[in-house]
Amino acid sequence: MKRIIMLLGICFCISGVYAQKFEATPLDEQGDVYEVKIRQFNKLFGKWFTAERVAEPTDGDVAQRSVWRDSCAVKLLTPELKEILKEAADKGGGSFWIAFYCDSDGKIQTVTFTMSSSVYVNLPNKILQELYRQAMDIVMNPGYYKFDGEHDYAIDTIELMQRV
Repeated sequence: MKRIIMLLGICFCISGVYAQKFEATPLDEQGDVYEVKIRQFNKLFGKWFTAERVAEPTDGDVAQRSVWRDSCAVKLLTPELKEILKEAADKGGGSFWIAFYCDSDGKIQTVTFTMSSSVYVNLPNKILQELYRQAMDIVMNPGYYKFDGEHDYAIDTIELMQRV
């Protein structure tokens, strides 16, 4: 009996490590648009993610970044997410943006989601967690941005609602 209890305890601890907690913040007074990010976002990234440290996009790589966005959308748009976005679109539209924050090596540090309330109320936390995990596995090309000693990270965004 002790072994079973210990095994269950270990299983719950391991599953808790992979279950990312999110917090949602309304971006307007009506609650029509929400920003969803990991719960400890400001604690983990608040000092690092400042406007002064954002690397600007290079001029010549617009087409390549567009191709990258398209490939990311294919990876991230699961059948379940497509269905939720289609339902929101059928009920009057909406939006769903993913913002990727990467370092100078192209490794994604975190992502944030900005979505209309029509998407937010229908998006289960389980799908959001899976989307976060998939987005964290994506690699950006740091050559598309002007990194130097003062600019330490880049932001790129993808609108998924338009790609459904």
